[in-house]
Amino acid sequence: MEIKRMVELSADEVPDPLDREEIERVLASLLASPVFAKSRRMGSLLRFLVEHDLQFSNTSLTEHAIGIAVFRRDPAVYCTGDDPVVRVQVGRLRRKLATHYATNGQQDPVRLSIPAGCYRLAYQRLRLKEVGTHHPVLQVQPFTCITGDGEDFARGLCEELSCRLFESFEQTQTGANHVLMKVPRSSVKTAEIGRGGRYSYCLEGSVRVEPARVRASLRLVDVAQGRIRWSAQFDRNQPYGIATQEDLAASICLSLTGYFARDAIDE
Repeated sequence: MEIKRMVELSADEVPDPLDREEIERVLASLLASPVFAKSRRMGSLLRFLVEHDLQFSNTSLTEHAIGIAVFRRDPAVYCTGDDPVVRVQVGRLRRKLATHYATNGQQDPVRLSIPAGCYRLAYQRLRLKEVGTHHPVLQVQPFTCITGDGEDFARGLCEELSCRLFESFEQTQTGANHVLMKVPRSSVKTAEIGRGGRYSYCLEGSVRVEPARVRASLRLVDVAQGRIRWSAQFDRNQPYGIATQEDLAASICLSLTGYFARDAIDE
């Protein structure tokens, strides 16, 4: 199996502190996100909380101060007991942050939250770790002509089939079972893809031609186990040429991609 690397976010908090530039980038990204872009009040509240942290990191932040600075309450008459605007809007901000990180912000490496009972932001840098995803790798071997004529036809059929398989697998990805193609090369020998090689499957084929009849025999070998996983014969009662190559390649591709689709479901 071939391993591709991808990034996964861990829920563990990393103690590395955030610098001013990183915090400002996080804020800008949040304000541009779909959750905050159309909510001016939520954006203003979030910006105020971040800027307060940057300027007065050791100073506590009160509900009264937020009401005056963000919601333009009159200091002479503003009473937090009678006017719950800050508590209500901070609760909304908590929910919007949670919504962002559950949707568009799932891959954000830094997350902001407002712990219950306070009005200061908490910053969490998520640990990035690499995980492997495994994809079957299919090597198409050059087809062999086992009759006196038809070597050019066999090479053309192999080329046509390789193109169709590549297009099919690219358009119908199946998660962890998405198949990666290796194009055929005449210099690649079966011994090079034996047990422990770089390929998951090897597609081998032979062609027999007559003036008005063609037969293609194919088999799919599981390289690691040395077992035949799929085999089929395809007959056409027509002269061998480009049209026959296209017709055979279409049928073979349909049958083989169907096998991989069923295999993905079984797993």
